[in-house]
Amino acid sequence: MGQASGIKSAVSNSGRIRNHLITMNTYLVVVLALAACVLGYDEIYDKIDVDKIIGDDALFTSYINCMLDKGPCSVEHSADFRKLLPEVIATCCAKCTPIQKKNVRKTVTALTEKRPDDFKEFRAKYDPDSKYEKDFTAFVMGSD
Repeated sequence: MGQASGIKSAVSNSGRIRNHLITMNTYLVVVLALAACVLGYDEIYDKIDVDKIIGDDALFTSYINCMLDKGPCSVEHSADFRKLLPEVIATCCAKCTPIQKKNVRKTVTALTEKRPDDFKEFRAKYDPDSKYEKDFTAFVMGSD
């Protein structure tokens, strides 16, 4: 009887250890997924040729129309940008890589200079109460 009881106990402990390891692995996967979200935006956006977009009126208009819900989001990453834009504005690009910060600054500057009416629409849509205007303007005017 003592040996059977010992085997039962070992099997029971083995199951508990396995369940504990599965639980720990699950927690690890969740933590890593959350860390990826918190750390920053995908570096694929670093490869966007902002100068090409800004320099091509039709392409720039396509991005602007997507962001302002005036047209489809059919150009590269435009749907992603539309989703991310409220957070980018609210946090002054806190999750952006240095390249992304540079590109956001360049794009906003071009928008204000080349398309002031569209810029006003952006402000009305993404910051209607001017809650982020001061900080975001400081971000756009700054450098890293």
